[in-house]
Amino acid sequence: MDPEKAFQLRSAAVWAAVIAAVHFALGTRTHSVHGLHILLAGLFMVPVLKAAVAFEVRGGVIAAAAVGTLYLGHILWSWREALLANADQFAMIGVYFVVGISAGHLVKTANFRKWQRDEVIRRSQPPSMGVVNK
Repeated sequence: MDPEKAFQLRSAAVWAAVIAAVHFALGTRTHSVHGLHILLAGLFMVPVLKAAVAFEVRGGVIAAAAVGTLYLGHILWSWREALLANADQFAMIGVYFVVGISAGHLVKTANFRKWQRDEVIRRSQPPSMGVVNK
């Protein structure tokens, strides 16, 4: 794995771990922290996007599954007495997948277009002396 991809993977993992830790630490004792829970649920998009940028669709899907699992754990733990009190939270798991797949496809398309451009440039240059093009 190239260093940039390894960095993006580590960064995504750190983001997910920190967000999950804060999510669980906040608890649901008061309604005033509910806004922070919503913000944290949205911040789970960051590791999904980082993974999609580094590993295209596969990375987006894997990261969506990972953060979706973390978020589901939070929902089941924090809202075990009334799971459907905030049913919209379950929908966020689906949103992670939509974002991961969409971002992954966009990155894949951009990478392919970059490859096409580089290939056209490479083919338009005259062959170097003594070097055989394949």
